[in-house]
Amino acid sequence: MQNTNTQCGDLGDDGDSLNAVMLAERWSQAAAAMARLAAARDLGDIVAILRQSARAAANADGIAIVLREGDACHYLAEDAMEPLWQGQRFPQDTCVSGWAMQNRTSAAIADITLDPRVPQDAYRTTFVKSMAMVPIGDGEPVAALGAYWASIGHPDAHEMAVLEALAQAASTALAHGRLVAEMAELNRDLEARIEERTKELEAAHQSLMQTQKLELMGQLTGNVAHDFNNLLSPIMTSLDLILQTGSPGQAALAPAQVAMEAVERARALVQRLLAFARRRPLAHAVMDIRSLLKGMQSLLESTVGGRIQLHIAAPPGLPHVAGDRQQLEIAILNLVVNARDAMPDGGVLAISASYPSAPEGHFAKDDGFVRLVVADQGEGMDEATRTMALEPFFTTKGDGSGTGLGLSMVHGVVQELGGVIGIASEPGAGTQVSLWLPITHDVEAQRPAPRIANVAMEVEGIAVVVDDHNLVRRGTAAMLREEGYKVVEVESAEACLVRLKEGLRPALLITDHVMPGMTGLDLVHRVADLYPQVPILLVSGYDGLDATPADIVRMTKPFRQHELQAAIARARRQAQMRSGSAPSGVSRAG
Repeated sequence: MQNTNTQCGDLGDDGDSLNAVMLAERWSQAAAAMARLAAARDLGDIVAILRQSARAAANADGIAIVLREGDACHYLAEDAMEPLWQGQRFPQDTCVSGWAMQNRTSAAIADITLDPRVPQDAYRTTFVKSMAMVPIGDGEPVAALGAYWASIGHPDAHEMAVLEALAQAASTALAHGRLVAEMAELNRDLEARIEERTKELEAAHQSLMQTQKLELMGQLTGNVAHDFNNLLSPIMTSLDLILQTGSPGQAALAPAQVAMEAVERARALVQRLLAFARRRPLAHAVMDIRSLLKGMQSLLESTVGGRIQLHIAAPPGLPHVAGDRQQLEIAILNLVVNARDAMPDGGVLAISASYPSAPEGHFAKDDGFVRLVVADQGEGMDEATRTMALEPFFTTKGDGSGTGLGLSMVHGVVQELGGVIGIASEPGAGTQVSLWLPITHDVEAQRPAPRIANVAMEVEGIAVVVDDHNLVRRGTAAMLREEGYKVVEVESAEACLVRLKEGLRPALLITDHVMPGMTGLDLVHRVADLYPQVPILLVSGYDGLDATPADIVRMTKPFRQHELQAAIARARRQAQMRSGSAPSGVSRAG
């Protein structure tokens, strides 16, 4: 199977350039479909998204979504140049979809007349000459995604990669839906139990229900975000190689850049989800409130919906504040959600920032704070409600509509920043929440523009990539080949140790953390003890691995080529310090 670097590294003639354009467009379509799958809540939504997007993304002449119904395969939906088998059911032992689901593996058939798994009678009257079938569902597959072509020779490596990425996204969405259903069932059970208890215990049980609900939401959000980091990794890798190896003016670069911007936005969204799930450490940085609000505008607009007008006003030249950017973004998002829910019939939601300002009665000078205000035209609050608004688990929303933790979470974030929160509200006059954030005179760090350094002559030898996700592993390997390494791909930590025991001495080891059996962190400890001269990178879909040795460099999926280069340089320096000598530059396989 060719890697992405080989496919896209030299687009000298018009034919190659056109192929690269089409490949970038298909990956962009696949990325958009996977983003929609992330929001899917049931099987019907998943089927509809695949039916609308899979055919174009896979460059196929037809696709079908097949459901497993006992011992039968139900061809539920299709999008094809000619009708196939929509609505029909076949015994799973007689069709390729049944084979793929039973064996939990993909089937790629370049010529259907030569494959015994294909029921020739069923295909004889169709346009199908080649096909692919990919199972859907973690563990026991519950469906399959089929793609069909009117000529032999399909699918190629990219077509198969797109289909497998879409199927994995659908599998994650199905698991997401099951967790949501389980959470809803847990809530119903807890509510039934609370109703049977005495009034004295009612408040305590209500708090317990909301705490468990929040924990489940955090677990759900963190797991889904981790899985989508794995999906984003090969997409970002492929697009990055297209952008970095192409020549200026090539037609492929424009759509690839658009797709990369979409993936970067998806990466930022995943980081917000991980922050909500508390699977990333707090990070204090200098922030520009005006640029922060500008970066959140599209997210806030989609959150409030079409019936509410969103006005954002932040003058230039505001002083900087210091704190965790993502936590502050989540606090603002919580305030916006509260304001939206207070205006079910629509209205105006205004977000503004001003300076100088100081909370009433505060000992600090007026020029010590930036004031951030979120104001709505909702029903407002009376004095009793306003007094309780910041208390954990206090909510005015109906049962099941809120946790009562939104404002208390905002309060906690503001306190951590050393600021003050204030609420002004009257019944029928809306609500205004003010956040006074202390200013800092530190300068906001400027992010350097991504640049691929010419370091191909500085590295040589074998790089070992350990990851149980095939697409992620292949993408990382393509990046390393671009850097000049020979790459050995390994799918587990145990297999890596076997190769090392056999005599393989890599110039670089990159390992995922979350894998079946031995984790990447366990592998790091073993390799660092046995081979201290080997530079090591530990990669994870989560930020932060507290048990990682200080001399091991960590990275978070997904990552760009320039980010990988910087991490490799740090890993080589750490290996030199760990071993007391220059890190290995050339490896020999024994």
